[in-house]
Amino acid sequence: MLSARAYSFRQKSRLAISLSWIGGYTNTVAFLACASLVSHHTGNSTRFGEMLVKEPGNWETWHFGYLVLLFFMGAVASAFMTEGAERRGWRSKYILPMLAEVVLIAVFAVGLVRQSHPIPLGPTVPLFALSGLAAFAMGLQNATITKISGAVIRTTHLTGVITDLGLESVQLWLWYRDKLRGRRWARMGRVWRVSQRHPTFLRVLLLGSIFGSFLFGVLAGTYGYLHWPDYALIVPVAFLLWIVFVDYHQPIADVRELDLLSDPELKGHGIVKTLLPAELGIYRLLSHRNSTHRAPNFLQWADRLPHRWRVIIMALSPLTHLDDNAMMDLQEAVRRIRDSHRRLILCGMTTKQYKKMDALGIIETLEPENVTPDLEFAIARGIALIHELNGLHGPIPAEMA
Repeated sequence: MLSARAYSFRQKSRLAISLSWIGGYTNTVAFLACASLVSHHTGNSTRFGEMLVKEPGNWETWHFGYLVLLFFMGAVASAFMTEGAERRGWRSKYILPMLAEVVLIAVFAVGLVRQSHPIPLGPTVPLFALSGLAAFAMGLQNATITKISGAVIRTTHLTGVITDLGLESVQLWLWYRDKLRGRRWARMGRVWRVSQRHPTFLRVLLLGSIFGSFLFGVLAGTYGYLHWPDYALIVPVAFLLWIVFVDYHQPIADVRELDLLSDPELKGHGIVKTLLPAELGIYRLLSHRNSTHRAPNFLQWADRLPHRWRVIIMALSPLTHLDDNAMMDLQEAVRRIRDSHRRLILCGMTTKQYKKMDALGIIETLEPENVTPDLEFAIARGIALIHELNGLHGPIPAEMA
């Protein structure tokens, strides 16, 4: 589902790149049709302040403030929608602002159809009013992807993207220079392969892709509006609907701490919380609907595990689609858990899932005995592992319990 906690870095990246061209496309169409920039507002704020001094009585002066206000209101509306959905326990809490964006862009498109193309006498009050719908939609989109990405990605403007790209590019260049300094150039191939998993390299790749996606949207929007002005906005509307459709039919699962008192599998075996070690954490992979779903963000889940747990059990689902990116995230999560002197036990996986993990070396990293057929065996293995770890590293400190 569209969930900040569920999305992995790669999933957030794909979503950001996908939405960036929407921002560039919509901004270009609004500029060509309404002479208004709707996706970024530094220029609008500057013009508003300038015109307030020069021509405070001119209605065009207040149009710049109107665009900034509508973008702001779009961000506020996104926050109300997402926070309200979270408080009500909705699982796909980000679909609502995405659907609202679809409606706004569609209404904007219909409004443009009712105006002449191209604009013969310059911008008019109706067109300026319409541009507010596009600004509201961009505010919705920018706030939503900001929430999903944890405030690290923007999709409707490039100022921050280009700034971060410059900073990260220098960091990546320095990293390459340090790795190759005083060594043979024959090492370049190996350094290049290693760099492809380096966080700075991935960040540069993401930022560059967002820039390219936005630029593509500008080019496509210009071409589409100049050749088919009445139908140009069908493309972003259809694409946003496709994103919502895919997310609804194949949501991202949640990893939730298992309720030992109400879980049907554990109740069936008479296992209760008081009988289990305090250092044992148990999670189950869940989806809102009993249907095929994508894997969650294993890395973020691993980084948020309480320190008091020495052994963590993850009960997988046979309905989970584990693609290569999910497998890479899972493998890195296993490594991080082991580096913290803890262990992960997986249970409930299908033969197909097991074979895929085995082929990628995840089973070897886990150790084969830490993969069990069901939750009951996993708990028994977890208790034994806790005794082993306590013998090696001593009991858990009181301040971490």
